[in-house]
Amino acid sequence: MWYKLYLLTGLILLGVSIYVLKQSIDFIRSSERVTGTVISLEVSDGAYSPVFSITTPGGDEIIYHHAAASNPSSWEVGETATFLNDPHHRSSPRMMRYFWIFNWSLVCLGLAIPLIIIGGGYFVLPTASTPHLSTPRL
Repeated sequence: MWYKLYLLTGLILLGVSIYVLKQSIDFIRSSERVTGTVISLEVSDGAYSPVFSITTPGGDEIIYHHAAASNPSSWEVGETATFLNDPHHRSSPRMMRYFWIFNWSLVCLGLAIPLIIIGGGYFVLPTASTPHLSTPRL
């Protein structure tokens, strides 16, 4: 019975992954490349996260607080990074790194694949109680 739940959950997560992947691809298509410069480092629980100042082609400035933090800091004030920004949504910059663009799609897919394999395996493989698997009597 549990295998049906695993398969259903895996298929739902696969659908979510494909949907989020499509949203990410649409975001990439509609966005423009901008450069951000680290203006400061925030300290939280002993870890440092960078704060970027991003200037759009229209001259607007966006302050972006990066979600990742590390100790020691992996960023220094003055370093630059490339971002993708949708010009129609001011607060939409994403760092142009593979994981930061496709993060939820990768996470959902990583959970969906094992669940589909485990749940689907029970439908594909015969169970041990089937007669043709028992040893013949001599």
